[in-house]
Amino acid sequence: MSELESTVPDDKIRVLIVDDEPGVADVLDEMVTRFGHQTAVAHNGVQAIRAVREFAPHVVLLDIRMPGLDGHTVLDHLRGSSQPPTIIIVSGNHEEDEARELLQRGAFDYVTKPVDFGYLKQAITAAAGVAPPET
Repeated sequence: MSELESTVPDDKIRVLIVDDEPGVADVLDEMVTRFGHQTAVAHNGVQAIRAVREFAPHVVLLDIRMPGLDGHTVLDHLRGSSQPPTIIIVSGNHEEDEARELLQRGAFDYVTKPVDFGYLKQAITAAAGVAPPET
């Protein structure tokens, strides 16, 4: 799917997937679409920040380890915006200290790869109920 291409009508939860690995982003995109949500994909931090402005997601699935603007920087930028989306970290890093730190900095949840899609579905639904952006 091309960058910022919508997959579901506007009355669905909008989920931005941010991962620099195309294969991972594609799998997440496919599964989140199957959950019935509208998706957009960004492959780096710069695209993610632009996509949040253009797509106005309710939820962002954010990878941490990316070249350039990493997930830590993107998280801080998005949390500082006037209407921040709810952010779920999706990372291959299983370090509890990093997860705790990111949650303290404003992430809603921390999901490790390989992703448990049943858990992710529940996390997205819960996250969308926290503070969806106005449209």
